[in-house]
Amino acid sequence: MKAVITDHHYHDIKSAERVIADAGIDLVIGQCHTEDDAIRLGRDADAVINQHCPITDRVLASWPLCRGVVHFGKGVDNIDVDAATRRGIWVTNVRDANWDEVSNHVLSLILAWSRGLIAFDRSVRDGKWSYRLAIPRHRLAGQTLGIIGFGDIARLLASKAHALGMKVLAYARHPPEGIAHVTFVTLEDLMYRADFVSVHVPLTRETAGMIGAREIALMKPGAFLINTARGGVVDQMALVEALRAGRIAGAGLDVTDPEPLAMDDPIRELDNVILTPHVAWYSEESREHVTVEAAREVVRILRRQQPRSPVNPGVVPRG
Repeated sequence: MKAVITDHHYHDIKSAERVIADAGIDLVIGQCHTEDDAIRLGRDADAVINQHCPITDRVLASWPLCRGVVHFGKGVDNIDVDAATRRGIWVTNVRDANWDEVSNHVLSLILAWSRGLIAFDRSVRDGKWSYRLAIPRHRLAGQTLGIIGFGDIARLLASKAHALGMKVLAYARHPPEGIAHVTFVTLEDLMYRADFVSVHVPLTRETAGMIGAREIALMKPGAFLINTARGGVVDQMALVEALRAGRIAGAGLDVTDPEPLAMDDPIRELDNVILTPHVAWYSEESREHVTVEAAREVVRILRRQQPRSPVNPGVVPRG
């Protein structure tokens, strides 16, 4: 049996390689960027691990032996899940890859903004020394966090924000019951009431551009928008226009559209934006877990066992 890794950006995947080798599976590692790259590499593969390379219907049609596509991480917006399902191919991810890291990254952006850390750091480096340089700042306890989408990361974030004394609103298509510290509201109500808005939905046809000019216009002038999900969920130009005009106070973006940002992208020029390079997922523990668990999913699929984290659980497996 043969597995391939189409692409990855990790500095160390040795543990994942050992898992696959110990199962008696041959492994080929590539750095594919295009559909054609992926077609060539995976033509005779029984399973594929993928990170960023597009896995389209055309690619899947060229992999006649493939039984599973495993994503290095959680988001599978670069994989045509419907096409894989039609072809009897499992699509899986690592569902619990980085819950703690991403929720902590959101809290870090909230704390950095609410305490004026970026502005204070820049002012001290410029030789200034005064609390007035970041006026106004307000006590975090009692402020409202609005969470868009309510999956695993959002649930953990809600509990952490509640522990800091924040009020928590959430918008979800199917609100769960029995969460005492979260109030579920409409998207419009959330945008209107929240001091901080954090995006936690996958990028799909339905969510692309979900936070656009209309939604941003509902936000308070002092509100702060956070996106650690996918850049395409937020209309970035509408966000830039609102930030330039002072219609909202600021934004914290770990994801953008495109990635990486062009050097002349207007969002780079804004002092009221905190930018990080799609690193909310990262810790050494998270990297080790996600790479090893992806390798274990390959082993499960090729042993014809039930995957641990299927994205298309209703698939009828090929072969």
